[in-house]
Amino acid sequence: MELEDVEMFRNGSFSYDDNGTYNGTFENCPHINLPVVYVVTQVLYALVCVVGLLGNTLVIYVVLRYSKMQTVTNMYIVNLAIADECFLIGIPFLITTMSLRAWPFGRFMCKAYMISTGINQFTSSIFLCIMSADRYIAVCHPIAAPRLRTPFVSRVVSAAAWTASALVMTPIFMYTTLIPTPHGLSCNIVWPEQEFNKGQTSFTLYSFALGFAAPLTLIFVFYCLVIRKLKTVGPKNKSKEKKRSHRKVTKLVLTVIAVYVLCWLPYWAFQVALIYSPPNECASQITITVFLVAACFSYSNSAMNPILYAFLSDNFKKSFLKACTCAAGKDVNATLHVENSVIPRKRGGGTARAQLRAAESRGGLSVGGGAGGSRSEASTALTSKSVAASEALALEARPATLAPLIAPNGLSHTRL
Repeated sequence: MELEDVEMFRNGSFSYDDNGTYNGTFENCPHINLPVVYVVTQVLYALVCVVGLLGNTLVIYVVLRYSKMQTVTNMYIVNLAIADECFLIGIPFLITTMSLRAWPFGRFMCKAYMISTGINQFTSSIFLCIMSADRYIAVCHPIAAPRLRTPFVSRVVSAAAWTASALVMTPIFMYTTLIPTPHGLSCNIVWPEQEFNKGQTSFTLYSFALGFAAPLTLIFVFYCLVIRKLKTVGPKNKSKEKKRSHRKVTKLVLTVIAVYVLCWLPYWAFQVALIYSPPNECASQITITVFLVAACFSYSNSAMNPILYAFLSDNFKKSFLKACTCAAGKDVNATLHVENSVIPRKRGGGTARAQLRAAESRGGLSVGGGAGGSRSEASTALTSKSVAASEALALEARPATLAPLIAPNGLSHTRL
């Protein structure tokens, strides 16, 4: 039994044969040859791979290189970029398989590739939800945000996300294997013979629900709450800068969500449609072409993410430019504005106290009053200033970056 194009659609097979039916038998199906479509697809895959790897690598570099880029939000973005890179690294394997119409890399690499691709699919979705929740906390719950948005919490949440993704992909680990075809070996997810149709249908719905539908729903809810909160800020208290930030955040949120849906909806619509297709229907040229186009869109999401949630951030723009010109780290930090989610440094906690001591040492403060005023008055003034600054940041709640949602992969992939 050979699993070809259409079977690949359903269960993640990596065999690019041109004949076949939806149930894996192909004797009565006409031969379909689409060399031009396959060549164009491979070129697009290669382009996505290069652009995506460069973009995501740059994101990881600038966040780890420049201290002011090390925000809680950006730490989640680094994890998302890593997930995207793990996925994009597999594209050369896919291109080779399309060219040879067989899997030449052996059983171990077959399992490794399918598992890494699947884990990345779910990890991307999870991190998009995490970043959406993080933005919701920062904007809608500014009082609780300092307690929930810390380096420790971000590390725990990130570790939990990767672990959950690995557990979700257990079926792939269990059922991925190599099977013989006329052109060589094919890397497939092969369900038990007695439950073949049920298994592939269940896994498609399982992946669709956890990797696309549920994350998209959560992101939509979180961002609706964020936008509503931003709109409730009194117009009298809004400066031009805050109004500009409001418009920028709203535009960025809508753009990220729209691009995510655009990239992944065609792929998942195709997958779900296959479930309800006749079991013995042969693949047509249109069917194969539509699938390959949908797969290209889903892969492209990994390359678009750095552009969407990185290049639309002023800090990322400056960091990218400086990184490309090899500027010194301290020079770059000097040009970046401090965001409200910067990971706290131990030395930064005593700023107000340091100012108070400095004023005392200069004789500007006296215990009993006098020209400098009282210690309590100075302390109150400094505290009031700090509170006012914190409230301004809470009201503005400018995101370091925005996160789209990340959806899943089958043959595909799925990406504050």
